[in-house]
Amino acid sequence: MINDLKEFIAIKSVLGEPAEGAPFGKENSEALRLFLDKAESYGLKVGNDDGYAGWAEYGEGEKMVGILAHLDVVPAGNGWSTDPFTLTIENGKLYGRGVSDDKGPMIACLHALKRLAEERANLGARVRLIVGCNEENGSSCIEHYVRNQELPTVSFTPDSDFPVVASEKGIVHVLFTLPISQKLDGITLSGGCRPNVVPDYAELNIGEDSELYQKLTTTYPIISDLLRSEKVAIKLAENGCDFADYSFTLAKGLSVSTIGAAAHGSTPEKGDNALRKVLSLLSALTNDAGAEMASRLASPDAVKLFGIEAEDVTGKLTLNLGICNIENGVISLTIDLRLPATVNYAEVIEKISARFSKGVKVQVLHNSSPLAFDENDELVQALLGVYRKCTGDYESHPLHIGGGTYAKELPNCIGFGAVFPSVDTRMHDADECYPVQDFYKLEEIYYRAIKELCKLVK
Repeated sequence: MINDLKEFIAIKSVLGEPAEGAPFGKENSEALRLFLDKAESYGLKVGNDDGYAGWAEYGEGEKMVGILAHLDVVPAGNGWSTDPFTLTIENGKLYGRGVSDDKGPMIACLHALKRLAEERANLGARVRLIVGCNEENGSSCIEHYVRNQELPTVSFTPDSDFPVVASEKGIVHVLFTLPISQKLDGITLSGGCRPNVVPDYAELNIGEDSELYQKLTTTYPIISDLLRSEKVAIKLAENGCDFADYSFTLAKGLSVSTIGAAAHGSTPEKGDNALRKVLSLLSALTNDAGAEMASRLASPDAVKLFGIEAEDVTGKLTLNLGICNIENGVISLTIDLRLPATVNYAEVIEKISARFSKGVKVQVLHNSSPLAFDENDELVQALLGVYRKCTGDYESHPLHIGGGTYAKELPNCIGFGAVFPSVDTRMHDADECYPVQDFYKLEEIYYRAIKELCKLVK
């Protein structure tokens, strides 16, 4: 398992340019080929869904149990203490992009199937491990699979949390494009790579020909002193920013960079959005209304500031400003919303839009409905029972989460692991990790889960 994980981690399977047979880029296609080769060498039947997804199968029977995992990963980002694409084992933990999301869990499932094949287990049903190549960017891989391939009767995805996930919030990605502002002439800004990742770096560039640059360099012979001007200092303090958050470079203009801490978009409170810091500064320097609203979107209190607070049994509404760009006087903002099951996404978007000036353009890039199972559903209880028996944790109960998984893509599919309670795997962050001993436990849990679900469908 460790050797296989090492090979998969070495592939930088981040979304790339499409090519023939590789709709999500060369690296993602390479990861799929490796999966199919591995599975076939382990005696499993394999199939390739036009490069969108692949599958490995064991067993006989009319009905099929599904396992949905993914081979793609989010970009590495900054701040790693190890090479993100070299599997490293230190202090009892595996480090590398994908060890927890979702290459490590995928390998545990693959080896559970390998074990069943070696035992020639008579399951009374088929079990198919389906792997996609585009989960982190909309799951069009599984949408393609659903249109063209056989669907399982019941499924689980090892891309969530233990003990078992009974509900997932809705997920909406929205792009806001603000009207041109003359106050932003000669200014560019960039930060963030994915809506579902808290940005850990952002950079503001004030061109040397801009009016703002001339004003700043005339007023502040030592450019970093601008942070100490009363107006700027008050704005930064209001937004929880510190002087140490900013780095300055003078070369054909002024470049200001800020560092934050990445986190999964479903839990923005666990990160530190670098865009909040750079947008707060830009707002203070320009008095631009769009920059001010953008800085509020990046705030830890964004949900409250925009009046969109909501909560039900599936959890609280969250908002993450994942991407911001400024060019030619235009601000573009891409947010990730995690919505409780009872919340109407259109009403939330309308409330946010109303805070911007007239002329703001709104585009919904992705919309995934909530998923909710009754906690007493037989699929929920079957997997909860497996977890309890394998861990001895009989006090555990079904979860309700903000993270989105493949569970929404298939009927009768549910999140089952692979993160154990109270374990921080730094998913989507630098130094993504997974405990070695938990990695080995996964294979046993998924081995038993497969057997239990085969009984359920017989």
